[in-house]
Amino acid sequence: MPPAVASALPAFELIEDRNADYATTQASSLIVENCWNGGIVIGAPKRVPLDALVGIRGRLTLGGKLAGEGAAEDPCATLAWVANHVAERGRDLKADMIVITGSLIAIVSIAPGQRAEFAVEGLGEVVMEVV
Repeated sequence: MPPAVASALPAFELIEDRNADYATTQASSLIVENCWNGGIVIGAPKRVPLDALVGIRGRLTLGGKLAGEGAAEDPCATLAWVANHVAERGRDLKADMIVITGSLIAIVSIAPGQRAEFAVEGLGEVVMEVV
């Protein structure tokens, strides 16, 4: 990885969607407001070649049962967009910042008492238990 990207890692983004209607919600409003981010749960960082992230696959299980799987498009393109967007406002991304670059799977609700495991090929996994 180039010095600007230290590592990649699997993560859960904790979503606070305010009971949104997914059929009519516009992505641009979510990006502008950063309104749905309620926090993150991260796995261990790993150094990987950036080109290995394009199309990387992930799999979510809830209580040991498959709940979703999918693949990334180009997380580096998303990171570049964020960096440029911030730079246009006279700011920059700082060392050790974690930037969430999108989802590999659709949003899934997780109920109290469930164990969620998200495994990403080549990166490892992140696990959380909802209380």
